[in-house]
Amino acid sequence: MVVLPEIAPTRGVFVTGTDTGVGKTVIAAGLTAALRELGQAAVYFKPIQSGARATEDGLIPDDALFAQQMANLEEPLAMLTPIILKLPLAPAVAAAQAGVRIDLNRIAAAFNDLARRYDFLVVEGAGGLYVPLIDTDFLVLDLACWLNLPLVVVARPGLGTINHTTLSVKAALSAGLEVAGIIINQYPEHPGLAARTNPEIIAALTGKPILGLVHVIIDLDTTSGRKPLLAALQTIVCRSDWPRP
Repeated sequence: MVVLPEIAPTRGVFVTGTDTGVGKTVIAAGLTAALRELGQAAVYFKPIQSGARATEDGLIPDDALFAQQMANLEEPLAMLTPIILKLPLAPAVAAAQAGVRIDLNRIAAAFNDLARRYDFLVVEGAGGLYVPLIDTDFLVLDLACWLNLPLVVVARPGLGTINHTTLSVKAALSAGLEVAGIIINQYPEHPGLAARTNPEIIAALTGKPILGLVHVIIDLDTTSGRKPLLAALQTIVCRSDWPRP
């Protein structure tokens, strides 16, 4: 049985993906940066990262590092991602291979500290909603329910995304989560028929809005390269209700 520590109620969103590699780190980091540029005291938080980079100074959570740099965050990486695992596996498996158990108290302590000092938290999950975090008893879905934040689902634009996205939204709704909407990421400059028609079908099947289409961004390592991403996410933020007091 998993015992859940107490967490502070706060404003924010929980960013999940329909699968690994859909770009939820880019969206979560970009949303944090966009909110901050619009005057919100926002911060990025990824409770758990597996597949961290090994260095002489220890494991580096590259997702949190990317968000730290993009959003100009001064928080240390250990606060932005309190649980760091080396192997690029589902966190429950990576933790078991390392001989450790994910400590929810560490997650709660970091979350509560950030919630006290920031007005809005952009929380990034690990993989999709059914990725296990503690054995098979505690999933990313359970993490999202525990933190009690509206869900933003990041999806692909092409074939297969209708099924993956609808299943993710339905699973969240069945668990009692609020779903703020869906962001379709890596949208092509010249979309084919599937990419053009998928958003409307996904919205109809899920009953949830498509918050926006974020086009493929070539260069996220430079300020100029990030401008299109931030512009797209600022548009999403400005027409959404969830970032506002």
